[in-house]
Amino acid sequence: MMRKYERFVALAMALGISSAATAQTKPAAKVAPKVSAPVQVRDLSGVWMLDRPRPNTVVERFWVYQLTEEEPPMTAWGRAQFDATKSSFGKRSYPLAETNDPIFHTCTPPGFPRIFLHPYPMQIMQSRGEVLMLFEWDSMRHPIFTDGRAHDTTLGPLWMGDSIGHWEGDTLVADTLNFNTKTWLDRIGHPHSEQLHVIERLRRINHDHLIDDITIDDPKAYTKPWTAHLDFLLRPTWTLAEQFCEDQETFDEIENNETKPAK
Repeated sequence: MMRKYERFVALAMALGISSAATAQTKPAAKVAPKVSAPVQVRDLSGVWMLDRPRPNTVVERFWVYQLTEEEPPMTAWGRAQFDATKSSFGKRSYPLAETNDPIFHTCTPPGFPRIFLHPYPMQIMQSRGEVLMLFEWDSMRHPIFTDGRAHDTTLGPLWMGDSIGHWEGDTLVADTLNFNTKTWLDRIGHPHSEQLHVIERLRRINHDHLIDDITIDDPKAYTKPWTAHLDFLLRPTWTLAEQFCEDQETFDEIENNETKPAK
């Protein structure tokens, strides 16, 4: 009886050792690596400046004074408003003393999207629920709320409009309306009405470059929506200076420099 028991224990121990050895030599099952979704970069922050070349003649530098080289399709009302303007830029430019550009002589804000065309940088700052544009020109600001709110219908007509936005991948889509009618769309005098609706698609195409595709929709001033494309270059070492319209002498000097041919 004892011998049978000893043989049983010996057999059990042998099977245990064999099983352990097999477990140690058996390759571990491969675990499939987790595939993560592409990371959407939603970072537009930084100090930005319009990125445009500087040809020899002033007229060639259309981006200094208008959003697009092509003439927007104006209605009869829009054409009448445009013909009445006296801009200091373009083929029909007037001296600064004779211009009826609303930003001169009255210190009114330039409005939106015209403010992009002035030779000053802007800074974009982001927080949860808001993208904030800060402009060196007259220390203006332009908030874009991304927290899901609707347009605020209680506001009166605004110089820079009321903006809300949402993200489509890495592109910020900003919707701006509720403008007053005291500004030009650009520096050459293209008009707008209280029906102006601006849609932007802002995207950082790489670390140093930001693009803004703009759609202008104003059925009172234009026969159909039209588009513009702006390129911005990151200026990581720049900071915004303090600028106000009251410093008119400085502004006039910068405006005059803009009209000089490139050397």
